[in-house]
Amino acid sequence: MEPGSLVLVDYTLSVKETGSVIETTVEEEAKKASIYREGEKYSPRLIYLGGKWVLESWEEELLKSEIGVERTVEIPPEKAYGFRDPSKVKTYAARRFSKPQELAPGALVEMDNRIGVVRTVSGGRVQVDFNPPLAGRTLVYRFKILRVLEDDAEKIKHLVNRRLPEVAVDEVAVELDGARAAIRLPQRVLLSEGIQYVKKAVSDDVLTIVKNVKTVEFIDVFTQPEAAPGGEAQPTPQQSQP
Repeated sequence: MEPGSLVLVDYTLSVKETGSVIETTVEEEAKKASIYREGEKYSPRLIYLGGKWVLESWEEELLKSEIGVERTVEIPPEKAYGFRDPSKVKTYAARRFSKPQELAPGALVEMDNRIGVVRTVSGGRVQVDFNPPLAGRTLVYRFKILRVLEDDAEKIKHLVNRRLPEVAVDEVAVELDGARAAIRLPQRVLLSEGIQYVKKAVSDDVLTIVKNVKTVEFIDVFTQPEAAPGGEAQPTPQQSQP
C-alpha cells in the first residue's frame, strides 16, 4: 500500500479492556456483538490512505498491509484517543440545562461550547465527562484490505456513495473525457435536501483523489413518468425541496 491509494476495507473495532465491539462493516459481526441496527448498510469501508479519513495510527497499519491478508493490531491509548483526564469531568447544577428532566446517564450534552457525556444525575447536580468516549482504551482493529481501486470511474462512483450512502455504486453513471468527469445521479435524489452541498463535497473529493480529473460536472436528467396500465402516468414520489 502507498499514500494516495483508495481502498475498500472490512474491519471490526473492539475495546481490549472490555472485549466489546464498537463498530464493524460486517453484518454477521454486528449481529454476533448485538450492535446490529435494522436498515443499516454493512459493506466495506472506503478509505483514502494518507487522507486522514481514519485514526492516524490505524492508517499507518493499513499502509503496511497486503490485499486479502487479515490482520489484527492493537493501538494503545497514547496512539488513539489519549488517556483520561479527571479535570475534564465537570459537575453542573441541573438548572443550567434547558431540559433537566430529560437528562440521563449516557446522554450527549453541550456545555461551555463543548460536547460531553452525562455520567450521573443526582440531587440537582449533573456530572458531565468531556473526555473522548474511548480515552484510556486500547483499541483492537481486525481488518482486511479487500481491494485497491484503480479505475477512475469506479473511484468516482465509490466517492459518490461515500457522500450519498442511499445511492448504490452501480446506480451512479460516470463518463470520462480526458480530464473531465461527468456524473449522473439517480433521479430520485436530484431534489434531495442539501444535494448541492453533497455535489460540492463529491467534487472536492474527486479533484483531490482522482489525479487525472481536473473538471467535475453533474448532469441532471429528469424523465417522463412511466404510464400506468390504464394509460395514465404514474405519479412520481414526493421529494423534499432544497
